[in-house]
Amino acid sequence: MNLDLIRCGYPPVNVKFTDRRKYYDAFDAYYRDSDAWAMADLIAGYVNERLDDYLKILSE
Repeated sequence: MNLDLIRCGYPPVNVKFTDRRKYYDAFDAYYRDSDAWAMADLIAGYVNERLDDYLKILSE
């Protein structure tokens, strides 16, 4: 997943241990219901956090 993010110009992300249930549920939603939105929302949130961290570092 991180390799795909990097190839598309996004930063790599780390799924937090506390969010592992959301991560597993997102996989289940995809395989059970062909619904990729749960995973897309989860990863998009992590990407936004990482980009905010980068912007914070640059503004210091």
